[in-house]
Amino acid sequence: MSQKAIFLDRDDTLIHDTGYISDPEKVKLMPGAAHALWQLKKMGFLVIVISNQSGVARGLITVEQLDEVHRRMNDLLASEGVYPDGIYYCPYHPEGTVAPYNRDSELRKPKPGMLLLAAREKDIDLERSWMIGDSYRDIEAGRAAGCHTILVDVAGKPRVKQANEPEPERKAVNLREAVNVIRMFDFHQKVQKVKSPAQGQPENKEVTELEKAAAPVTAPQPEKLMQPREPEPVKNESPIVEPAAPKPAAPEIATPAEQPIKPLPRDLETAGQTERVVAHAHTFKAHAEAEEAAAPTEQTTALLEEILQRLKTADREGLYHEFSVFKLVAMLMQVLAVFCLIASVGYWLSSSGGYERVFVMIGYSIALQLLVIALMMMQDN
Repeated sequence: MSQKAIFLDRDDTLIHDTGYISDPEKVKLMPGAAHALWQLKKMGFLVIVISNQSGVARGLITVEQLDEVHRRMNDLLASEGVYPDGIYYCPYHPEGTVAPYNRDSELRKPKPGMLLLAAREKDIDLERSWMIGDSYRDIEAGRAAGCHTILVDVAGKPRVKQANEPEPERKAVNLREAVNVIRMFDFHQKVQKVKSPAQGQPENKEVTELEKAAAPVTAPQPEKLMQPREPEPVKNESPIVEPAAPKPAAPEIATPAEQPIKPLPRDLETAGQTERVVAHAHTFKAHAEAEEAAAPTEQTTALLEEILQRLKTADREGLYHEFSVFKLVAMLMQVLAVFCLIASVGYWLSSSGGYERVFVMIGYSIALQLLVIALMMMQDN
């Protein structure tokens, strides 16, 4: 069965956008972004980052620098116990100055090329997936791919909607609210499924018919050069039957050796040449080991429960230790000191009382107060 996924825009959705980030040290996660990704993964979604990176075509950042930025982002997320299942970016732009990126591309949002590519490589059901971004081109790309859409409102960032741009299905103030929107949507879907009479077989038939209807449109599955968890070496054999006449070779993109270049499916080819997109799984061995180490085992769970029980016992014992004889006597002496002080005021205000009684009661009050101080000091020692 195909998986469901969350397609996320990068800048101002997952990390702060400071404008063509080339320095990894400038990468800062949006508030609550890591926890939001953790919740999405817990709900069974793949998390795929989809980003336009025209800075490569404009000469403002190199592919190597962009890869370092993504590694830094991935490290920050991994430190919070989560990381994306894939990162796809489009380095093309028609107004660029760096060849071969200075042209238009089917990958560039608002076109759905990157979403379609990720769906084919990772077996994603687009109808059950969501596109979340902070611009209307993200929404247009998600709608074109057949996904649900959420527009994230970034405070202080002006957003102008063109007449031809579609409206999102939902809006959210940040990624955390977007997660709540998706959770409520899934909840209502489950409720409707439960309330629907005799839903089992008709629903399965409907899904089968949708899959059959979508089959002719779907391009042949390209060879997977990258697995979401454990990357494997590229195999020579390919399920795609190559035509007899060779096609002109596409220009190569300088990328790190561990980041394979992925060809687009044939239905996204333009001008007789296969476009290429740099796609990163970012499922590094260190992060995989960190995730396995973070998974609680029975022994770890038992140890944590024992520690918690001992802490509770220590807290209860501490309550008894705090209550001592010194403290009890000091409290009684304090009450008597206050009583003597009040009595002295009463004698002073009464017409029949003498000043001698006033001074005596004040003396008692002072003596008792000094005794209280002495008892508290003994308690501390």
